[in-house]
Amino acid sequence: MRNFQYNFALLKKAREDKQMSKHEMAHQLCLSVNQIDSIEENSYRYFPAESIKFAAVKKYALALHLDLDVVILNKKDDAVTINSAITVSILPLKEKHGIKKGTYRNKANYLKKAWQDLLLRLLKN
Repeated sequence: MRNFQYNFALLKKAREDKQMSKHEMAHQLCLSVNQIDSIEENSYRYFPAESIKFAAVKKYALALHLDLDVVILNKKDDAVTINSAITVSILPLKEKHGIKKGTYRNKANYLKKAWQDLLLRLLKN
């Protein structure tokens, strides 16, 4: 995600239209009032990373029942689309990876391969 853009004025206007104070919104979203100010002023000051601010903006928009496609303006840089549901099947069967009972190494190898398989499936989506 590189420099996502969002409609910060719309977020502020929607909060004010619902007659919610910044303190109430911060409490509802488990954010600080400074972070709410930062979102509404399009500043990164109170967020340690852009991805954390992105998640907070999404929470903010959903709490106000706004459409994410209207609030977040440039979604093309995101690795995963905003409204997409990620479906993950259960972990692969033990027989697939040839795990044998009893040894720690076999269990560790099974888990390593299972995680690799899971990551590959997630990255394909």
